[in-house]
Amino acid sequence: MFTDYVRILAKAGKGGNGCVSFCREAFRPHGGPDGGDGGKGGDVILKVNPQVTDLTPFFFSPHQFAEDGQAGKGKKRKGRDGKNLELEIPPGVVVYRLPAAQLLHSSTDLLPIPKPGEPMDKMVELLEPGMRFILCKGGRGGRGNFQFRSPINQAPRYAEEGEEGESGQFLLELKTIADVGFLGMPNAGKSTLLSKISSAKPKIAPYPFTTIRPHVGIVSYEDGLRISFADIPGLIQGAHLGKGLGFYFLRHVERSRILVYVLDLADPMIDPISVFYMLQEEIEKYNKKLLEKPFIVVGNKIDLLPIGTAKQLAYEFEQKTGYPLLLLSAREGSGIHQFLEQCREMVLVVRTSFPSSKIELSNLQ
Repeated sequence: MFTDYVRILAKAGKGGNGCVSFCREAFRPHGGPDGGDGGKGGDVILKVNPQVTDLTPFFFSPHQFAEDGQAGKGKKRKGRDGKNLELEIPPGVVVYRLPAAQLLHSSTDLLPIPKPGEPMDKMVELLEPGMRFILCKGGRGGRGNFQFRSPINQAPRYAEEGEEGESGQFLLELKTIADVGFLGMPNAGKSTLLSKISSAKPKIAPYPFTTIRPHVGIVSYEDGLRISFADIPGLIQGAHLGKGLGFYFLRHVERSRILVYVLDLADPMIDPISVFYMLQEEIEKYNKKLLEKPFIVVGNKIDLLPIGTAKQLAYEFEQKTGYPLLLLSAREGSGIHQFLEQCREMVLVVRTSFPSSKIELSNLQ
């Protein structure tokens, strides 16, 4: 199961109540107030862990509550602070605040996809490993009666209650982060290409829609450079409208620095040029800014073509589109080295030109 949308209800801990207490020691009949303060409630914190791949744990446990602070005690002893609740998430999660904060009971409540017309406030994007964001702050502990002593009232018989912790209903959306994102129709060979160049093990089979979740693989170059590649599930015409598996996976393309269009050259029923334009059209309709990303066009499965046919297709493709077509066979490995070197050059340029931005928010730690 792969979960990239999840709806949760989070509640920080309540602050502990202050204590009403008076010193009762021998030889001190009028010892005065000594009630301690309550402890702070625990925070609910999101922490980015690159070892986490999706949001499935929250689908099965949508209610996330931090620990309450303990009440203060006599002899000016402060109550113990509630433990923070740290929720580990993968890099690339976008956090939205939803209006409702009641418990999630019905199947409709648990549906992660936003309901029609449901207002959402975007809070933060958590991209970098190690980033921490306080989703809900714990309540402040109440003051004990020792804090209320004064020349006018030297024996206060009251204390503060602890404050309630913050709570809310939130939508977590995962957008896969990768340097290079593979785009193509179902069964174009994207998964085979990813498994050939990296240690990723996506499901591979000769039928459409084998890939139903994004897979990310890492390629390590000889000089130590590491580049991440993402295999996005296949797109069909109308993907931006939700047809096929496209709508919920197109958003994973947004975080890729470079796009790679993978075209199947071996299927006689498919025109590579038409497929390329269709893919670009779907991306444009989903988000025009994605067309501004640098890209490579790859012609796959040349091992299944007669000798000379692949070069002729590449020539025709460049003549009609204006873009070169890089020929390769993901299964046999031919053309892989040239492909990886081209990706390397483009990624280095993009990383230098557009370094990761730093987010400054009060709740970021």
